[in-house]
Amino acid sequence: MADALDDGLILDDTLVSYSDEDDEQNKKEQTPSTSPIKSGKTSDAMDAKKQKRKAARQKVRRKILTQKAAAYREEVHAGQAVALQPYERQADFVAAQQRKTFPKLSSLELQEIAVPFALPKEDDLSSARSDAPWNKKNGTPRVLMVAGNAQRAADLARELRRLLETPEHPPAKRRKGAESSTSGGVAKLFARHFKVTEQISHLQDNAAPLAVGTPHRIAQLIDAGALRTDQLAALVIDHTWTDAKLRTIFDTPETRQALVHLLCNGKLREAYQRDEPRCRVIFY
Repeated sequence: MADALDDGLILDDTLVSYSDEDDEQNKKEQTPSTSPIKSGKTSDAMDAKKQKRKAARQKVRRKILTQKAAAYREEVHAGQAVALQPYERQADFVAAQQRKTFPKLSSLELQEIAVPFALPKEDDLSSARSDAPWNKKNGTPRVLMVAGNAQRAADLARELRRLLETPEHPPAKRRKGAESSTSGGVAKLFARHFKVTEQISHLQDNAAPLAVGTPHRIAQLIDAGALRTDQLAALVIDHTWTDAKLRTIFDTPETRQALVHLLCNGKLREAYQRDEPRCRVIFY
């Protein structure tokens, strides 16, 4: 009987397969899984470490930025202090700016375009306020001031206008809101609100014993022949003023290049070298 049963028993492959799958499933169910609580704690710990590392990096970055800002402020103050240095050091400072602007020039060539500096004289402003013949010549300033941007030039023009006001020369009345390229005898030589052609016409028709403007526009007007330098006694560089980013007139590359080119202008170089009135370059 037993032999008969053994001989007649045929195992179904499907049943064998189901049996194997059940065994595998039972093994998986018996394998211990990671606890959700433990996994959550591990994740929180990793996030905390990341946040800590991020905070440390930010702290280091802030420290570096603070140090750089402090160093830059010291550099700015040192640059501003040039205006208080002897004129020989001022000349050295401008020579360094020329080397930046003209890196391909030799030492001899740089020496040929060196700018002479001098200390201001007490009669610089009074000579511009007088009724001397040179102050009545059209487009012929006695004092020319160079500013870093148009807004600064406009502010300086207002201040210079007040200096020119005397009982004999009261402030000129202008219609409220009216724009003019002059302000009470002070020529405003910058691009904001004014076309270069308008300024040329104005300088040809009006006297301006004082003038203030930006380097590029001043150079344009000199080259056009509208701004004359034959009576110029002082070229004043507004160096102590800084913009919102603590930059002086020499710190912005475009302005520095325009200013250095202006200082090397042929008409101005003639003014530096003549006998009377010899134009002096002054830091303010």
